[in-house]
Order: sequence, then structure tokens, then C-alpha cells
Amino acid sequence: MKVNYGGTVPISTVDWTGKAAVTIFFRGCPLRCPYCHNHPYLDEPDLVELDFVKNEIEKSRPFVSAVIFSGGEPLMQAAIVPLAEFAKEKGFFVGIHTNGCYPERAAELIERNLVDRFFVDVKAPLDDPVLYGKVAGYGTYAAVKKSPEEIVAAVARTIANVDSGGTGLELRTTVIRDFIGSEAEISRIAAWISENVKNADPGYVIQQGLPEHGMQESLQARSFLDREEMLGLARVAKNFQKNVRIRTREEGEEGV
Repeated sequence: MKVNYGGTVPISTVDWTGKAAVTIFFRGCPLRCPYCHNHPYLDEPDLVELDFVKNEIEKSRPFVSAVIFSGGEPLMQAAIVPLAEFAKEKGFFVGIHTNGCYPERAAELIERNLVDRFFVDVKAPLDDPVLYGKVAGYGTYAAVKKSPEEIVAAVARTIANVDSGGTGLELRTTVIRDFIGSEAEISRIAAWISENVKNADPGYVIQQGLPEHGMQESLQARSFLDREEMLGLARVAKNFQKNVRIRTREEGEEGV
């Protein structure tokens, strides 16, 4: 089996709060978020053997307790299943960073008890497919084939699968000035989470987008939201969620 491989960070302390992890990046993604800072992973394939990636995981084993599969989008590749199985057999915690577009694969991993925590992007209010489509690059990038309605339905199903499966869950929104992440939008996202996630106690993280590293040139000159602005958004989310955190370049991750 081949893996469309993006790279490895042998030791990361920022991809899973409280754990040292080896992070494996996959290439390929069904979305094209204009602010994506991992856009070099989106197009050109780099196919490697499954054993190559297993060896990358094995090399970090003395130094970390967890494996993060990120991207790109890891759940679009069938190889995620044997790789997660390998990581669990080796005694690692397993985390998945996902845009939520592959609920069936998430369900398979949950059913087989191969994931300890899902980190799911909620890019915009899930009750607003048009806005969600804009943030996901629909209509701007030909690579985005799923309709906005299909995207939000898939994300909602992924979250429901994780919620009902009892697996750890973190939901994340990246905010970009004058593009996504106004107080009203954050309020709607947090309200949706409160209404729809019943069995887990999800963390909700508002992430400071850094548009200078993004894919779309028109966003690159925009200033990022500073820490005080991020805290203001977090206080809005706290009206609906207990566990709200922010991630900023200034202070890293902070609870609110």
C-alpha cells in the first residue's frame, strides 16, 4: 500500500496539548481554504511505501507518547487505517487532524478503537453552507469538487460519529481578519457545538490565522488578530462552551 506522504516532525509539543508527538503529514485535500498554511502538501503527490512511514513513527518512539496524523487531509487515504493500527500496536496514543470530510473513515477508525482523539476543523458556522463553501475554497479553486452542502453535512456527520463513539474530541476554528471569525460567526459556531455535541465534552479552540503564510495572495497582506482580539472571541464562545482556548503566536495556547 502506498502513502501520499508530506513529511514528518519527529517531536512536536504543539499538535496535541500536553503530549509530545511525532506528527506525520499526508498530502492531498478535497478543500482549498485560502488561508491554508500547509498548501505545499495539497497538489504534488509523493508516494512512499507504508513501511517507510512506519519507520518514521518507530524512530521517534523513545521520545514521544503520541502519533498525530495531519495534512493535507489524512482521512482521504486508506493507508490511515493500517498506520493507526501500527501506532496503537506500538503503544502510542493516536490523534487525527481532519477537516471532517470523510465521516465513514472516521467511523471505521472509531469502531476499531484506533484513535484516541480527533481534532476536527469547524471552518465556519455549519448552518451556513454558502459561507462554509467560501472558506473551504468552493467556487474559487477547481479542486474543490464537493458542494458546500455536502461539505457541511460530512463535517456534521464526522462530529456526530466521534461524539457517539466516545472518542476524545477537539473542535477548532481558524480566524482571519475580514474573512472568517467575526464575533457573530464564532457565536454561531459555539452555539451549534453546544446544541449538537451531547456525549463528549469537547474543547473548542480558536486559532490565530497567519495569512502571510496562506495560499491566497489577496489575504497575505492582512494583519492577524492580536491576542486581545482573540480573547474577545473566546469570551463570546464561552457563552456556549465551558472549555474554550485560544492559540496565538504571542502566547501559544491559553485557556479562557
